[in-house]
Amino acid sequence: MAGPRIRIIVIPPRGAEFDGPAMRRSLTRLVTDVTHDGVRFVARYPAQSLVASGYVRTGTLARSWSARVRSGGSKIEGTVGSAGNIAPYNVFVQGEAPVGMFPKAGWRGVDELDKFLQTRVERGVQDIVDRLTR
Repeated sequence: MAGPRIRIIVIPPRGAEFDGPAMRRSLTRLVTDVTHDGVRFVARYPAQSLVASGYVRTGTLARSWSARVRSGGSKIEGTVGSAGNIAPYNVFVQGEAPVGMFPKAGWRGVDELDKFLQTRVERGVQDIVDRLTR
């Protein structure tokens, strides 16, 4: 299951003092931190409510989540995703259209992950721009 993706393209302003390498390093660090925080955010299980059944969670779904950051040229891209070959049921629990009982039980899905990532990236980019343009 592909997850949310963060894509940043650095466009240097004309005629302004601009430290491109510092901006790129800061943005790469931001995307790396945010994608790894996103994995921790979405892989956090809610408390188990069906304890009478004797089922014990294995943690496989949490382990299926990963983060990847790629950069090249003016692009920096971070992706948070869940490997279907590790947890093929991930789409039912945390996918784009999860089965009704999972959101009600407190499972975080890709919609919540997307909002989390967007908020963190917007705040982080603003902080970087403020810091580097003083």
